[in-house]
Amino acid sequence: MKLIFIRKDIIKSLVIKEFKQVFRDRRMRMMIFGSPVLMLLLFGYAVNTDVTTITTGILDEDRSSLSRDFTRNFFASGYFVPAAYLESSGEGSRQLDKGQINMFMHIPRGFSSRVKSGRGTEVQIILDGTDSSRASVIMAYINYITSEFTIRYMTGRIRTVILSREWSSVQMKQSIAIKERTLFNPELISRNFFLPGVLALLLALITIMLTSMSVVKERETGTIEQIIVSPLKPVEFIAGKTLPFVVVGIIEITLITIITIVWFRVPFNGNFIFLLTASMFYILCTLAVGLYISTISLTQQQAMLSTFIFFIPSIMLSGFVFPIYAMPEVFQFITLANPMRHFIAIVRGIFLKGVGFAVLWKEVLALFILGTVLFCMSIRRFSRRFE
Repeated sequence: MKLIFIRKDIIKSLVIKEFKQVFRDRRMRMMIFGSPVLMLLLFGYAVNTDVTTITTGILDEDRSSLSRDFTRNFFASGYFVPAAYLESSGEGSRQLDKGQINMFMHIPRGFSSRVKSGRGTEVQIILDGTDSSRASVIMAYINYITSEFTIRYMTGRIRTVILSREWSSVQMKQSIAIKERTLFNPELISRNFFLPGVLALLLALITIMLTSMSVVKERETGTIEQIIVSPLKPVEFIAGKTLPFVVVGIIEITLITIITIVWFRVPFNGNFIFLLTASMFYILCTLAVGLYISTISLTQQQAMLSTFIFFIPSIMLSGFVFPIYAMPEVFQFITLANPMRHFIAIVRGIFLKGVGFAVLWKEVLALFILGTVLFCMSIRRFSRRFE
């Protein structure tokens, strides 16, 4: 019933005062609007998991036309780049140790004769496995290119042996052609996957930090005691402190979305109004976290440290970098209490898949429940300061 008697003029005065206090400082303006843009550019250009430009060393002891054709298939794929033609395996190992090449390929003597005779042969591939995920992708490339080369070579040999056109046509009819089609991200660009998730990261960082530091600043300057003894109600104070950052959050969403679409050409297939609506529930969660941090922090340094202590595990358990399905079941269950997990799923669904509330209603409902619970907990804890 307390909400009925909230004085709107008091909240309006607090909001205006908070806006003036935040935006009169040029450094604060740069932190609010400049740092998200800088971080978005950093993520857009630096965070790239596409496996390309694989520097390759070649040790070709066979030196035949077939072995050259075999290596040529790798370099024609666009993923492998010839970096060195080696004279020995030891030289390849030394270059791997120094990081000059990512892998080297050892083609043994007799490669051509064994392939032509149908006896089969082996080609040694030695990879830098420091980055296990990158090495796995490279091995997938190698297996695919090798299979394609083998099929093409054997098909050519069979065609030269077969003399009957009828038999050849039967063989062609029995062959299977695979036509691949990738939905939502046809070019498999990692930037299209990561940048929508960056929206959730930056929005959480800015709103949590601003909310927590704004309240703690009142405690550092000593004005919090004056507020406590004043007729100002806790709900009015919280509303006056948080509403400006709701507006800041909406501006951040719009700014980051425009840069992501216009500058980085990330496809946006969904509804922007639905994105803003879902973002409001997410902002409710982040403001509640910031408000709670303000109740346990005595200084702005403590508030900033507490923000990062909350922020880092949230990223790890959000699915932004590491897939949730690969986590142990206990941690998969824990991620359900992480608002960032649900908002990242919403943002990626809107950007890449173009889906709406009919598909993402579970994530929206989870954000609403989490935001309501977190905000009620934060208000209750904060209200004890006024008692």
